[in-house]
Amino acid sequence: MIICHIAPFAPARCGLYEAARDMIKADALAGHTVIFIDAGVSSNGVQETPVIGGKDDRGNFSLVTGHPDQINDADLIIMHTGCPDAWLVGTQTPLIWTVHGRPKACFLPSNGSSYELYRTVSKWKRSKKMLYFWPEFKEDWEFNFNGKDLILEFPVIDYERFSSEGEKYNIIKKGQTNVLICDSDREDVGLYNLMVGLINTSKHIKGLKFHFIGCFDFPISNRYQILIDRLNELGTLGDVIGRVANIETAYRAMDVLISPNKIIVRTIAEALMCKLPVIAQNGCKVAHVCCDMDNPEDVRKGFEIFLDDSNFDDRSHLFTMENYSKVMNPIYEQVVKGM
Repeated sequence: MIICHIAPFAPARCGLYEAARDMIKADALAGHTVIFIDAGVSSNGVQETPVIGGKDDRGNFSLVTGHPDQINDADLIIMHTGCPDAWLVGTQTPLIWTVHGRPKACFLPSNGSSYELYRTVSKWKRSKKMLYFWPEFKEDWEFNFNGKDLILEFPVIDYERFSSEGEKYNIIKKGQTNVLICDSDREDVGLYNLMVGLINTSKHIKGLKFHFIGCFDFPISNRYQILIDRLNELGTLGDVIGRVANIETAYRAMDVLISPNKIIVRTIAEALMCKLPVIAQNGCKVAHVCCDMDNPEDVRKGFEIFLDDSNFDDRSHLFTMENYSKVMNPIYEQVVKGM
């Protein structure tokens, strides 16, 4: 089967791209012919020109952006984002839309009108499925997708790239226990409460270093600098850097990841694929330790639980490409055959 994926080409810049890339690799490993078309990155309201011939060689997989004319060769099109109408009008190839956003984020006017857009495109006859990643949002999405919703329980992660073996990030401000934070602010979940919890934890537990990678835009805003300075005063501030091209090197170098999220975001799944223990918000079904990130004392207790237990099971099997293909290949067949 020839499968065309349309998404912004943005290595190390965009989580949507990283998710799309791993889905594309899974399709390729499953024996499909894959085409990837860059829709252009949207930055600060400006749409960048799509790249033709762009290459991403990470993880022993070379992904090259093709020409929009190649869309006409596909048996199935996976839409990770919108694209110019002219790219789609020459064919009636069926579409599967991948909804990467969280419902509340899509609903807010500040993010355009993606909530309404998904409602509109789900009504198209050629739109066969509306795929999303988090069962926790079933009540949010199912009525908006006209009965075409499809839930993927676990995200797919490239296990060649995200593994416990390989190059490690060189920690500059190393501690006895090195804690990675690599989430950024979202509309529904932010870093503020987590950082207050880290400040409280710093007063009670010695030997911790908190490393922030890809969390902040630079220069860092004054409001976050206040929290960072407090961690520094308490002696628990580790490295603070921007996005890195190969975040897997950081997972391998750390002792634990802490995330303010309950849903399985990529940072959580990637860390687990690298066999890094995870502390996350109460209700996270794959984290080794859960706590209430809105309660500074509970964050401290979460670290105490982690430090008291050095035997954490391997959960990487949940995110393999084989598992993804077992779910998606029958769907692809049904969609292409018009079932």
